[in-house]
Amino acid sequence: MRKLAALGTTALLVGLGFATAPVATAAQPGGVCSNYSTEEPMLEYGDTGPAVRALQCELNRSIRWANLEVDGIFGQKTYNAVVQFQGKDCMDVSVDGIVGPVTWNLLDRWSNASRYIC
Repeated sequence: MRKLAALGTTALLVGLGFATAPVATAAQPGGVCSNYSTEEPMLEYGDTGPAVRALQCELNRSIRWANLEVDGIFGQKTYNAVVQFQGKDCMDVSVDGIVGPVTWNLLDRWSNASRYIC
């Protein structure tokens, strides 16, 4: 399912204007959340590890109320924050609770911004 979700995301990113120029990401070396992980794999409920820690860090920097424990466990609170971030009150992209290239790209941008997206 993860591979199917990734199909066509490059075209979508280009169409949204996000793949046209490199952007510094929070998870990249030197980024705000890079002390957790520099990898950005597809993530979903139940996943664990350093990439989930980077996700939680980026969600905390993007959503005012997130206040997630950066524990590396993609549980219910992390899922709720992902859905909130994807939803119409924040980014208004497809809400599936899965963190793929589109969600990572948006999180990378907002977690490095000087204000919250929502």
